Amino acid sequence: MGGQDKRCLPSMPACNGEHGGKKARQQALCETGHVVCGYCRGAHGEACGRADTHCPELDAVVGATKVPCAYRDFGCDRFLVYHGAAEHKRVCPWMPCSCPQPGCGFLGPPAALLDHCSAEHSRPIIQVRYGRPWTLSLPLAQRWHVMVGQEDRSVFLVSLADLGVAATAVSLLCVRPDGAVALPAAPHFWCKLSVEHPRGDKDEMVMMASAVSSSPLSAGPPVPGQGMFVAVPHELMSGDVLAISVRIDQLQPPPPASTAVAARAPASPPPSHARTTTRRLQ
Repeated sequence: MGGQDKRCLPSMPACNGEHGGKKARQQALCETGHVVCGYCRGAHGEACGRADTHCPELDAVVGATKVPCAYRDFGCDRFLVYHGAAEHKRVCPWMPCSCPQPGCGFLGPPAALLDHCSAEHSRPIIQVRYGRPWTLSLPLAQRWHVMVGQEDRSVFLVSLADLGVAATAVSLLCVRPDGAVALPAAPHFWCKLSVEHPRGDKDEMVMMASAVSSSPLSAGPPVPGQGMFVAVPHELMSGDVLAISVRIDQLQPPPPASTAVAARAPASPPPSHARTTTRRLQ
């Protein structure tokens, strides 16, 4: 049976392909004519109050139906086999990104997020080039700051969060959909964050170097103490400003799995400066 558009059918499971796996392929029909997948049968029975039975004929119909991507309004024009819609949604490169400002309802691609942060929140967009350190002065009153790579316009978020009363956690991530990093041409990044004593004493400093994670910020900015971050003691700060050195290195994307197996070639190693994490504080 060829693929069908969802709009050609009189009824489809209300979950719209949100579930995957064997249970999602088993369709049931209740006495009032509602179609539900195996995952939704229990909840639907409680809400509807009518008995339902497994319908093998519907299994074939629903399994051959195609539905639009959940992110069609954001640019994805893919139509997916019904039972593959949930997996595609998880890795779709058109997944919208959220604004890091609490309470803001913005949703859109990273490029639009730059314009939004500048126009709606009056935040400066910090331009950086890869492979060199940049000294930034970040007001502590502003808990997030946006950076953009000049080479490819990748968007990065620097977040500040209190770690108790003695330190501030500083983290950096790339703002992009969860699935974008898996695309063949997607760049990978390493970063180095370091803070020295305001007097310039290099024996009193903290530093963190690690791979840069990606997030569409759908759950908000990073939670303090989770993921990779550098803990900056308050004695390394000057007043209400954090002076921090930020270096981002763009790495070549790893080869496809088939190529990596055939050639047994390792993925690109991190820059030599980013292979260790150091913390020095007297």
